[in-house]
Parts: sequence; C-alpha cells; structure tokens
Amino acid sequence: MKVISDASPLIFLAKLEALNLVLHCFETVCIPLAVHEEIGDLILPPDIQLVKISPLSRHFVNGAVGHLHRGELEAMVLAQEIQADYVLLDDLAARRKAKRFGLGMIGTVGIIQLAYQANYISSTVASNYLDKLVQQHGLYLSTTIFDKLKKQWQPD
Repeated sequence: MKVISDASPLIFLAKLEALNLVLHCFETVCIPLAVHEEIGDLILPPDIQLVKISPLSRHFVNGAVGHLHRGELEAMVLAQEIQADYVLLDDLAARRKAKRFGLGMIGTVGIIQLAYQANYISSTVASNYLDKLVQQHGLYLSTTIFDKLKKQWQPD
C-alpha cells in the first residue's frame, strides 16, 4: 500500500518511539515538502520519501490555506496526484476535507491497529501506546473509541 502522511501521525509515532510502525504497515510512505518543513528536526527513516506536489496543486494549496494547515492540504493533494491508497491524518477537520476529496484515511491510532493486526506489536504494547497518546501526548480520542480499543487490546 502507498500512503501520504501529514505531520501529526509521524510526530505522535516518534513520541512513542514507534516511527518504524508506519514502514511496517505500508509499502511506500511519502510526505510532501510542507510536512517535511512542519516536522522540523524530527529524523525520519530514510525509506520515507519526500515528494513535491505539482505546480497546479501548489496553486490550489496556496489558495486554500486557512482553516487547514499547508501540510494537511499538501498531503491530500499529493495523495490524489500519486493515487495513494491512504492519507495519514489525525485532525478531524482535515479528515472531513479528505473525505470530500474521496480519499481513504488512517490516523495514528489506525496505524497502531494495523501494526497490532499484523503482529508487529502485542496487545499490551498497543494498549500502552494508546494510553501514552491520550494521556501524555494530547491526542484527542472519544471515550467510546478509547474504551473499545482498550477492550480489544486486552491481553489474551
């Protein structure tokens, strides 16, 4: 699978020291220039590809920046340009826009879920990651989804 990532999933996974999960879950991971700038000095694995958006898409992004960040918009248009399977986004407003663009989306928690389903991580690790994301790193997750995942990831 080919995915384009916004900054937040990469930042959250880096805070968990689990950035490698994105590479375990997807064959090709790309980021646009705006995301690269947004993540600052975060060191990415070399397999994450930096890809420029087209001049036409850059023009669209320049006109659309406002409610959404440049990185979110560039990730969405790049996903369209290279026909990515998913765009990695956490922000609700960005996810709504991506849905209107007809894009498939996965967030940080979805990456953890994929890694768990593929047996890259145990249920205990997945549950610990979820706790840290919500309690230490400020990821908003509804109580319903949090409780559902915690129940699903209880050790057997």
